[in-house]
Amino acid sequence: MKNPAQPISNTKKTRIINMGKQRKGLRTFYYFRQGYAQYLALGVGIVNVLTSTYFLAIDRLPALKSFLPTFEIYVIFCILSGIPLMICFGWLHFKRTGTYSTEISIALQSSPYNYKWPPGYAKEVFGPAYLAILRTNIKRLQGLTLTDAEIEQMKKMENELLKLIQGGYAGNPPKGAFR
Repeated sequence: MKNPAQPISNTKKTRIINMGKQRKGLRTFYYFRQGYAQYLALGVGIVNVLTSTYFLAIDRLPALKSFLPTFEIYVIFCILSGIPLMICFGWLHFKRTGTYSTEISIALQSSPYNYKWPPGYAKEVFGPAYLAILRTNIKRLQGLTLTDAEIEQMKKMENELLKLIQGGYAGNPPKGAFR
């Protein structure tokens, strides 16, 4: 039986690299969607709402026009009242309504990493450590002792766990966001 704590073979590394190249277009599209949805659409949406509500509604109603005579005053009013209101709505979304728990439930059901070891410390450190613990317990139940190689392997896993506890990285994380 192959030891999962051993490094990835060259063929597996090649497969992982090829898989990354095949999905480069999908990754680029994902980054585009995130940038668009999180930043561009938010800014454009705020400007659109402010300009359309002021110039199509408030500017044409004399009662509101006397309260908010200029666009700049309207923007300041919206900032001072809108930001706390949106924070309150966000808090309600996370804490008081069932929408957030439903979102998380759907995300958990659809994520493949809830059904396999996710890459990173779980696969590089915890998986091999759990397997070593299981094998050690089986040997002890059978009345066998550990070999020197198994003890050395456990010391390596202990060092990996200590490295994680001290804030280090497991395996070879991709450069960029992590370093």
